[in-house]
Amino acid sequence: MRSNLAIDRPLAPDELAVVRWLLAHGTGDNSAFLEQLQLARVTGRCGCGCASIDFSINGKRPADPAVRILSDYQWSTEQGHLCGAFVFEQDGLLGGLELWSIDGQSTPDTMPPIERLVPFGSPSQV
Repeated sequence: MRSNLAIDRPLAPDELAVVRWLLAHGTGDNSAFLEQLQLARVTGRCGCGCASIDFSINGKRPADPAVRILSDYQWSTEQGHLCGAFVFEQDGLLGGLELWSIDGQSTPDTMPPIERLVPFGSPSQV
């Protein structure tokens, strides 16, 4: 996430649904991170206007800034723009959800529709 705006709130229902789905459809065994999701709070959002969010788990933020991607997907917006979504961990903690523009044509400022998500690198749905 580029510029982090500090906040402290529970995940919204659409955020929770997208992160849960991504973890359930990610690589490897994400069961520990699905458990952490129940304890997660949003502690930051990106300053660029996208809907990316950072998490704390039981009030704890990761100490190590390095990320490991747990699930990596993409979707086409209603306008046909290609965007990406990945959930990541840092320091063994569920770190956040990153939403980004793959084609540089738009800023993903809302959660992606789950039914449009396909694995990252899939042929474009446009």
